[in-house]
Amino acid sequence: MGGATAAAYARAAMSPHRPAHRREPAQVYRLRRALAATVAVLVVFALLNVTGVVGGDGDDTAAPTTTSETTTTTLPPVPACAEADVVVPNDPATEWATVLIDTARMLPSSYGPGDLHNIADAGFPLTDGVAVRQLVLDDLRALREAAAANGTPLGVLAAYRSYQRQADLYERRVDELGDSEAGSRVARPGHSEHQLGTTIDVTSEGQTDVDQSWGATPAGQWLAAHAHEYGFLLSYPLDASDRTCYDYEPWHIRYVGRDLAAKVIASGLSLREYLWQLNPVDITAAATSTTTSTTVAG
Repeated sequence: MGGATAAAYARAAMSPHRPAHRREPAQVYRLRRALAATVAVLVVFALLNVTGVVGGDGDDTAAPTTTSETTTTTLPPVPACAEADVVVPNDPATEWATVLIDTARMLPSSYGPGDLHNIADAGFPLTDGVAVRQLVLDDLRALREAAAANGTPLGVLAAYRSYQRQADLYERRVDELGDSEAGSRVARPGHSEHQLGTTIDVTSEGQTDVDQSWGATPAGQWLAAHAHEYGFLLSYPLDASDRTCYDYEPWHIRYVGRDLAAKVIASGLSLREYLWQLNPVDITAAATSTTTSTTVAG
């Protein structure tokens, strides 16, 4: 063996074996280059979005940031109970459901509804002088029937009362009890919801009187729980005299219609508070004197 051949063998023995390199197809190289280019473009675009150079609408300025603001309207609280004689601006003939009457706000002395019907038209016994507006009749009949079906039939003690009749009642109480005591028992003329023709005083069928203890009877409890289903509300519920300005009267219910009654119940507010929120304008501010006493509406 010649010297050159021997040297070649020696170099081969000292070097690791290398397989022969095989060239990959051209389309593989093209695919790899395309993928690499796509990744590069995505990375650059992402960086530009982060820095605000590009926006979603193609603008070459940073996309503006908008903040959604929620505006909360805080209504003033219902005015404190006070005594005054401020005539309400509402028309009670058409706004019978929403007019607010309390110890300061009053109905005009001349107001009296022109569509009164005896409660006999709602299925109660015919009672002279006990009447409600025609718009109350259907739901009053439904209330009577539901109470009877529950085994707690109701009777009506009082309904519409004119301004003059309320004045006469108030004067009689003054003669009997004195000014201070009468004021705690009976609403002054113009300040009674009975003048609307949509308010009634009820008791258990066959009874001729009622007091606060009636609220704990089965009939009183049923009325408190279900009157709103027929469009009636307790104007002066339990433990609310500081907000209603009148003492608890479980027998005194005012008709406002089923839709409004449901909204008042859902709100958790007394009727006076809810009606105040509908129109929170204190028309009595300049004429009232705050009082801590409450009145039985009568």
